[in-house]
Amino acid sequence: MEIVAWILVAALAVAVAVLLLKRSEKPHAGALDRLARDLEREGEVPEKVAGDPPEIQRVRSALAQGWRPRGAEPEEDPADRAIQGLVRYLRGAAIRPLRRALGRDDQLPAAARDVVDALEDLEFYAGEPPEEEASRENLPDLIHAVVRDYIQETDVPVKLRFSASSLPATVHPEAFKDALFLVLANAGRFGEGKTVEVETEGSEEGIRVRIIDRGPGFSAEALEKAFDPFWTTDSDAVGMGLPYARRVLEARGMHLRVGNREGGGAEAVILVPRS
Repeated sequence: MEIVAWILVAALAVAVAVLLLKRSEKPHAGALDRLARDLEREGEVPEKVAGDPPEIQRVRSALAQGWRPRGAEPEEDPADRAIQGLVRYLRGAAIRPLRRALGRDDQLPAAARDVVDALEDLEFYAGEPPEEEASRENLPDLIHAVVRDYIQETDVPVKLRFSASSLPATVHPEAFKDALFLVLANAGRFGEGKTVEVETEGSEEGIRVRIIDRGPGFSAEALEKAFDPFWTTDSDAVGMGLPYARRVLEARGMHLRVGNREGGGAEAVILVPRS
């Protein structure tokens, strides 16, 4: 009898579990159907859908942020491909011949040298920094080095505020410095030459490096297109500084975002993970 009783208890437990599972399947099944339909359509997958359970919401959020299977090759951006093709052409048809001409004749007009400089800038923006190993660095030391070079080149004053004198992080130092210099240059140019502030703050995510200017801030259109190659409101700029900085940072595990500050001015934030 005792064995029979245990069998009945086990059978009852299984029956209850099956009923609970069937009851919980309905909302998940509906949410999965909605997600499947969204994936079949062209365009972005909505990050949140009312009524979806938390598990499906997390999947939606990952897809909306560009998740792809581990090891999958990223899809090549047609704009990047076009830029690379243009730079290859300019390198062979213009930059190298002009360099040779300038090397032979120092009497060439300054405008010719300006053309070479502009083409070399474009070549730089379309390329990648030299390969380097990530290393453990103290961020204030790297920031000091970049700010020193920036002030010498532009005479724009920079005010530094560090949350601590020691902020160790694993970074690719030269790539970080290149990106920070370009963000500083953007802040100085559109901050109308006023003092640019650079400050750090720690968080659970990592270390935030904030670059703040005192200009008019980003317009709505500028916020939308800030990372579009060749888009700029400055006729003397190529419009590749911020796109290059973000591309270099994100390829190395860091992030860059831009926005406007309360009280006026723009800010850019570089997030450096601690590990």
